[in-house]
Amino acid sequence: MIESNIHRHRKTSAYVDLAKLAENYRNILKAVGGKPEFFCPMVKANAYGHGDVAVSKKLRAIGAKHLGVGLIEEGLHLRLAGDRGEILHFGVFDLEGAREMLANQIVPVVGTRECFEHLVKAAGELSSAKPIEFHLKVNTGMNRLGIAESEVSVMATKISNQSRLKLVGFATHLASGENLGVQGETAAEQLRRFLASEAELLKAGISKPLRHIANSSAAAEISRMTGLQGLGVRPGLALYGASPESKSQGSLGVTPVLSFVSHIAALQDVRQGSRVSYGGTWTAKRDSRIGVVPCGYADGFRRSQKNGSVLVRGHRVPIVGTICMDYFMCDLTEVGSASLDDQVTLIGRDGNESIDASELADRLGTISYEIFTGLSERVPRLYSDEMTT
Repeated sequence: MIESNIHRHRKTSAYVDLAKLAENYRNILKAVGGKPEFFCPMVKANAYGHGDVAVSKKLRAIGAKHLGVGLIEEGLHLRLAGDRGEILHFGVFDLEGAREMLANQIVPVVGTRECFEHLVKAAGELSSAKPIEFHLKVNTGMNRLGIAESEVSVMATKISNQSRLKLVGFATHLASGENLGVQGETAAEQLRRFLASEAELLKAGISKPLRHIANSSAAAEISRMTGLQGLGVRPGLALYGASPESKSQGSLGVTPVLSFVSHIAALQDVRQGSRVSYGGTWTAKRDSRIGVVPCGYADGFRRSQKNGSVLVRGHRVPIVGTICMDYFMCDLTEVGSASLDDQVTLIGRDGNESIDASELADRLGTISYEIFTGLSERVPRLYSDEMTT
């Protein structure tokens, strides 16, 4: 077990299994053919809440050439932590941002005309004669970032006229990647538009770039389709063992990397008719034993979840009353053996029972991404890595 040097006075932690991360990485790579044109694990948003530095170090150790971030600051954080591999920035930037990326060897993924102009200017300020490598994103239907299809030809001419820049990658982002293999659906149309836009680049004399379109959902589709295995993949949520689509998780062969646990810090024996927590929203229908757990919405265990449960001694027990900033309460009446300091599993497995991020997301009417990235900084991430690299 690799742990922080800071003594922990509260037993609320997120455990991250780096061996499972490595297994997921290899399984995704295998599922998409083993040798895609481009394979870029996404470590933005603190590696989806799992801890970007530890996750990135593990990914580099098992062969990840590229890593993707959403903010320049995230790339700089990895550089300060000692990462010297290729980092791609998937986001907008101004002139100062362009200068910062070039100074720190972070590869820009250009998604607007303005970003391209900033990159041209920043590259022109450098004394080095070596061309600056970058990727270009085209908007094929997501309508978030990306050069319009109608502008690709003009952009290709501008790129060809820039001796200080070298286009090495071409990308788009699928709005519904899980439907990539369904003709007539948005993703299939986006793929068609992407390939047509690539043809415009090649027509302008630009060398064939690395192509990448697939997020986790699309990676699962690529694994089942013929003729697409070469397309580049940017795995995100699946890398961490979860998926917005249950079929994606199964076909990619990934397992959850993170568990979120706390413990019973106090016990309250309450009489029938007594109320629990703020507002008295829960009333005991019988004499009950209530466990007090030192974890709350300030840790990312959201107050708004309804009919929630946690695991204690292999049993599901209901959360009762309003979740507080630092605590929540659970009904241990049916678990007669429960006692102080017992582990409480919020996400993970205990015996034959398990709670995954998608279940927690369903309670909240959201998605697994938000559950992971919502884990706050005051929850320590503790790492294990029992598998050799």
